[in-house]
Amino acid sequence: MAIGYSVYIERPSEDYIGIKNKRTNLAIYGCNYCKTHLSSSNHIMSKDYCGKTGDAYLMRKVINVTEGRRETRCMITGRYVVCDIYCHTCKNLVGWKYLMSEKRDQEYKEGKYILELEPITECQ
Repeated sequence: MAIGYSVYIERPSEDYIGIKNKRTNLAIYGCNYCKTHLSSSNHIMSKDYCGKTGDAYLMRKVINVTEGRRETRCMITGRYVVCDIYCHTCKNLVGWKYLMSEKRDQEYKEGKYILELEPITECQ
């Protein structure tokens, strides 16, 4: 049995200077049940997604998750090979990872994650 550990996102100084030199407050997102850190607002690619439970974010990077089995799913924008992602601490389903797209114009999603808003929370 492997020993697991969580990585925690360190909050920068009060005002985070973003990519475009604008002051923004960095939000850290975690599991709604155990508060394990999962990602931060600087990894959001889009807020215009819908998951199984409602609104969702397309994320560039997610941490502290385990991947479920690969499966093909038909979605609004096409067929994808995906795997569900779970909080590695409490095993709560938090979204999925895009592994492969059948459409060339959707390949930008490959290797990216959907974090559903229902099972996550903003951590302090």
